[in-house]
Amino acid sequence: MLWLDLGNTRLKYWLTDDIGQIVAHDAKQHLQAPAELLMGLTDRFERYAPDFIGISSVLGEDLNIKVSDTLSRLNTPFEFVHVDAMHPLMKSHYNDKQLGCDRWLQMLGAVDKKKRQCIIGCGTAVTIDLIDHAEHLGGYIFPSIYLQRESLFSGTKQITISNGIFDSVGQGITTQDAVHRGILLSIVGAINEISHRHPNFELIMTGGDAAIIAQHINRPVRLRDDLLLNGLARYFDYRKQS
Repeated sequence: MLWLDLGNTRLKYWLTDDIGQIVAHDAKQHLQAPAELLMGLTDRFERYAPDFIGISSVLGEDLNIKVSDTLSRLNTPFEFVHVDAMHPLMKSHYNDKQLGCDRWLQMLGAVDKKKRQCIIGCGTAVTIDLIDHAEHLGGYIFPSIYLQRESLFSGTKQITISNGIFDSVGQGITTQDAVHRGILLSIVGAINEISHRHPNFELIMTGGDAAIIAQHINRPVRLRDDLLLNGLARYFDYRKQS
């Protein structure tokens, strides 16, 4: 199976074998031209000779049509994931027309009917979602630490520091430190507040910035880098069974 994740900035793919083990994977910036990037990957995908291609995309209908045209040249069956608020694996109170495919699949990849869970995605946006025994209650969306930094720099004339690291939530004594620590604290503080309000919910974190943020959370966090892939596999496994 070949799994594609078409996100806001990157195209990620995984090739898995018959028992679900990853045998190849990669991630590339697509610069809002995913169909062109896929065109350059078609030779590689043809060598993989997958039986099926499952696709998660947040790019919108126009770009998805271009992606479909490109994938059609492989002569391999493919299908896009469609968010379903009444899905048998997880019901959602959210309007499924507004629920991002990647966000939904992250939840689907972790959901456990025996548990209360808080799923935190740390990608281009930080998403926090609460799930009560496979019932999605809703959640929150924040700009990522890097989007916050870019917004601050573009919106102010005096703050021009565009580098630095997000390594602490202690007070800074330079503008560079104050900016980075303040931004990180805004995300960490929000997660800690939600954690305080929902103490019986397991915290699960995924995404590129998860390790940076998780070390400052005031109770244990389970890091998972496979949630979207697991969600894709669960979605299509269920479709085959039903």
